[in-house]
Amino acid sequence: MKKEKLPEKTVLLWQIRLTAIAVLPVALFAALCFLTLWMLLAAAVAAAVFSVLIFWYIPALLHSYEIFFPSGAIVIRCGVFLKTTHIMPFSRMVCADTLATPLARKMGLSALTLKAARSRIIVPELDEKYVRQFIDYITREDG
Repeated sequence: MKKEKLPEKTVLLWQIRLTAIAVLPVALFAALCFLTLWMLLAAAVAAAVFSVLIFWYIPALLHSYEIFFPSGAIVIRCGVFLKTTHIMPFSRMVCADTLATPLARKMGLSALTLKAARSRIIVPELDEKYVRQFIDYITREDG
């Protein structure tokens, strides 16, 4: 049973996304500092929180992903503070969706959503080639 990890490009992609999101509130608080200096404090706190999120938590979370393929199932372990394990047998799988934003597509990445009757697993961006191989594997006739 081989253990798979998420590619490093996934970490970079999520850091780019969160940086783009973080710029707006920090800039807004900084722009409103002429009203009161408390806004400058709010900008500094927001910048510190987003920095920890972007440069520590997101890389730690994405590096914690472990994907196993025991016979007839997929097992995904992840988590920084709360460790979770998702086990989904292929026989219970109803749907497998892929999603690639324009930036992810440029980086050759695609997210994978696996759905069963009462559960859903979202795997952050993997290499597109790997996602296609996985979907081909679970949709083969003898599987």
